[in-house]
Amino acid sequence: MANPSLSKPSEKEVSVVYGVYNSSAQSFSVRTNDFFIDRKKVSVQEKSYFYHLLGVMLDAGIPIMRSLKVLAKKTENPRFARIVNTMAYDVERGKLLSLSMSKFPDVFQESEIGIVRSGESIGNLAKLLFKLAKQSQRSHLLYLKVRGALIYPTTVLIALLISGAIVVRIVIPRIDEFFTQAHFELPVLTQFVLTFGRIVVNFSWLIVILAVFFGLLLSFYVGTESGRRRYDEFMLSAPFFSEVIRKLNVARFVQILSLLIEAGVPIHEAIRISSGAMTNTLYKDFLISLKGDVERGEKIADNLAEAPFLFPETVVAMISVGESSGQIAAISEKLAAHYEDEVESALETFTTLLEPIVIVIVGVAVGVLALALLGPIFSLSSLVS
Repeated sequence: MANPSLSKPSEKEVSVVYGVYNSSAQSFSVRTNDFFIDRKKVSVQEKSYFYHLLGVMLDAGIPIMRSLKVLAKKTENPRFARIVNTMAYDVERGKLLSLSMSKFPDVFQESEIGIVRSGESIGNLAKLLFKLAKQSQRSHLLYLKVRGALIYPTTVLIALLISGAIVVRIVIPRIDEFFTQAHFELPVLTQFVLTFGRIVVNFSWLIVILAVFFGLLLSFYVGTESGRRRYDEFMLSAPFFSEVIRKLNVARFVQILSLLIEAGVPIHEAIRISSGAMTNTLYKDFLISLKGDVERGEKIADNLAEAPFLFPETVVAMISVGESSGQIAAISEKLAAHYEDEVESALETFTTLLEPIVIVIVGVAVGVLALALLGPIFSLSSLVS
C-alpha cells in the first residue's frame, strides 16, 4: 500500500497529548497555530495507511504502544500526529486502543472503533486492522470515482460561465460603443445579450448576496432533521443520482456488515454500527429499526424485502442465503464487491448520459453568443453592400 506522505512532523506535534496539553499557557502565535491544526481534517487515505502499518507492526510482534509512537512520526498531518500520540499515551496507561479512538468521533467512525474493539477482545487485532485498511481504501477509491464523474461537467460549465462573462462584459460593450457612434441599431439578439450582461454586471453584488443567502438557508434547512430527511428522499428519487446513491449505500452497508460479523460482533450490534456509517437518513433509520427486529428474532432478509426502494431483490436473496447457511459475512463480502462494480457501472452510465446534455448546453450557449457577436457585423455588411 502506498504511503501518502512520510514527511516528519515537528517534535512538538509528536509530543502533544490531547487532554494533557494546555494551549492556554502558550503564546498567541502558538495558540493560533493550534486552532488551525485542531480543525485540520484527517483523510481516509491517511487512516487506511495507519491501519495497515499498525497491523504490520503488531503482526511482527512490536508492542502496540511502541508501534503507535513510531506511527505518530509517520504522518505529515500534524493533527493526526497528535491524535496517534494521544492514543499511545492512553495505551501506555492501560487504556484500550478502541477506547482512546472513541475520543475522536470526527476522525474515527463507530464502525472502525467497533472492529478494533472486537480485535482487542478476540486477540486478533492485526488481522482485523489489515481488513479495515483494505475496506477504508476501497471506500476511498469509490469516493474518488464519484467525485471524478462530476469533474468533467463542472469544469465545462465553469469554463462556459467564464467565457460568457468575458464576452458580455468586454466584447459586446465595445461592439455596442462602435455601433452607437455609427448610429446603427444593434440586432435584437445582441441587444438582449447586452442588456442581460449589463444587469448581471450592475447587480452582481445583489446576485452574490442572494446566492449566499439561499445557500445558507438551504444548508440550515438540510441541517435540520426534517430537512435532511426530505433532502435524502429527493436524492433517492432524483434522475441520474438516485441509482448511484442507492448502490453506494447498499455497498457500504454490506461491506461494513461483513467486516463486523467476521470480527465477531453480534449481528444486531453489527447492524446498529452499520447504521451509524450510513450517510442517507432513510437507510440509517431503516437499519436502526432492523436492529430491533433482529433482536426480536426476525430474519434480516424478511425485513429487507419490505423496503424494495432501499434494497434490491438481489440483496434480499443473497442475505437470505447467507442466513440459511450461516455465511452472512462471506455473502456480504461478495455483495460488497458486486455493488462496488455496480457503482462503477452506474457512474459510467451517468457520465455517458451527462456528456450529450453538457454538449447541448454548451452548443446553445456558444451559438447564442456567436450570433450576438456576428449579428451586428452581418447587418453592417449587408447595409454597406
